[in-house]
Amino acid sequence: MKKILLTLLALVAVMAVSAKIVKIKMADGTMKVFTSSELSSIDFNDDGTLIVTTYDGEVLKGIKAKFDELEIGSEPVIYEQFPDKLSFDIDADGIPVNLQQERSIMKLNYVYPSVDPTGASISLSGTILIPKNLWEGEAKCEGILLFNHYTKFHKDEAPTRENGELENMFLANPLKPNYIIVESDFFGFGATERFPQAFAQGTPNAYATLDGLLAARQLLDKMGFDYGPLLFNVGYSSGGYDALIVQKVRDKEYADQVSFDKTFAGGSPSDICEAYRQYVILDETAYNAVPLLIMVCTKETQMLNIDYKDVFQPYICDRIDELILSKQYSSWPVCDSIGREKKIHEILSDAYCDLESEQSLAMQEILKTFNVENNWETDPSQRLYIFHSRGDDYVPVQCARPILSYLRENGYTPHIIPGKTNLQTNFIVPKLGHLSATSIFFIQSLAAVAAWPQMYTNDRLNPEYEQLIEQSDDPVELMRQLDAMGIDCRAIIKQVLASLGQVPGTGLPADVDLEQLVAMAIQETGYTEQDFEEMSEDSGVDIEKLIRDFIIYFYELPEDNGENGENVENGDNGNEEDGRQNLPIVNMMQALDNPTLPIFEYQKQLREWLGK
Repeated sequence: MKKILLTLLALVAVMAVSAKIVKIKMADGTMKVFTSSELSSIDFNDDGTLIVTTYDGEVLKGIKAKFDELEIGSEPVIYEQFPDKLSFDIDADGIPVNLQQERSIMKLNYVYPSVDPTGASISLSGTILIPKNLWEGEAKCEGILLFNHYTKFHKDEAPTRENGELENMFLANPLKPNYIIVESDFFGFGATERFPQAFAQGTPNAYATLDGLLAARQLLDKMGFDYGPLLFNVGYSSGGYDALIVQKVRDKEYADQVSFDKTFAGGSPSDICEAYRQYVILDETAYNAVPLLIMVCTKETQMLNIDYKDVFQPYICDRIDELILSKQYSSWPVCDSIGREKKIHEILSDAYCDLESEQSLAMQEILKTFNVENNWETDPSQRLYIFHSRGDDYVPVQCARPILSYLRENGYTPHIIPGKTNLQTNFIVPKLGHLSATSIFFIQSLAAVAAWPQMYTNDRLNPEYEQLIEQSDDPVELMRQLDAMGIDCRAIIKQVLASLGQVPGTGLPADVDLEQLVAMAIQETGYTEQDFEEMSEDSGVDIEKLIRDFIIYFYELPEDNGENGENVENGDNGNEEDGRQNLPIVNMMQALDNPTLPIFEYQKQLREWLGK
């Protein structure tokens, strides 16, 4: 590693080779990233400050700064490092839990060689988030979480400038998993913020992520930082879409350099064309800035010869530069500016709201080229987790389902049990909105990466867990097996229900009509018969049977538990097997008074059990 003081000689040297990157700390304290082609001149004042003139004639005042440079192949990776902090504070629906967790990190922003949406060489920027305990060698790093950021509008939301909500949740939660995060700004943010972003454009963001990973690995190697053996590919919302595209491009072009332990994709608009169609058919979305973003980014990135006045209503097309291309607003101010109550037909023109019009059909053909399944030569040795709430009010579930059909036809078998197959799915969730469902995706994904070091050794399942899931395909039967091994699933479920004021009796009454109870439970979900058929197909389980078995399981009296099931309420059934003592269950009221969610306590038990 070579430390370079930002002097005139260094600048001349860097700028002498085309398309190199210069990072300059500005007078207001912000950090700006330029390519040499953007900079017309850099002049030094006597006090060491800089006067920077950009390619378009803008004059900026900056101060003297330092940067580091590492050679990555024939291109340099230039980076800065500084201390930062992540925070985690979540209120689970119906459970007032205030965690207020924090975690100190070292943040490394870096610039690396990749390609733009046309395939031309360009330098992009990314960030590496390293927890302080790992940076200082106090703990061993388990691996890398390769993040694909969700929808961004404002230039300052780039990962190199701002840590996103999911990044905070994954590293700063009470489990404090020992992973680092690697994340690209993507084309259109950070080093390339002068260009329109490549939102939902497929492959360009995959190249940005994978090239950013390879550069980050080399940077960390040269720094002597051990980033561990595990690698997970993670994304939610548009980031879930990008995570799946990353997996596809990895399978086709990067398989000799990258292998994921698992890809976690939630809330993904995997079928971009269907997303557009559903927005028009429903004539609404709770996030009406996104149809606007899809149209603008597709026109700009694909350089389409269409006029915005033909795409949008007049009050929108006159403000495209301000609302989208300037990147001066976050998403909700954009929604507020156009009106959150506005219907799709009040945003898009009549032609683009007519799915059979010549203009709309032409756009649909273009959007189809961005669909995840296009040209995916699948590698079924890779593991996937795909999650989607059927009540998603941002990304209709219809545009998430085609990818499951494609994967089933190309070597993947869906199931909701982790490790049972190469495709774990979760489409059996309440009708939560897009944002509320994020917490379920987070907990499921976090549970996996936190337990992975115990569940897998040299890519082989822990023998205890492998034996467990080989015994049955039935989720309820697996809960019974876990009960026998000291993890009282029933007690955990009761604690959660108790917190919601719903404490059913123990023991299924003898005269109860089970089928009527199942019908009531199904009716209570609000799902239609078609919903259940689709969920069964998507998840690989018989949902009605699952509900029936769960009711029986939940109300039945565990063995050796006494007539009234009192010990179940206390989370202690006195059972012991193979010398393993029952693992403790934290009372829900105690959980409300301290920073521990029931799911975290459950994962603690699972980790302890797997470690025996």
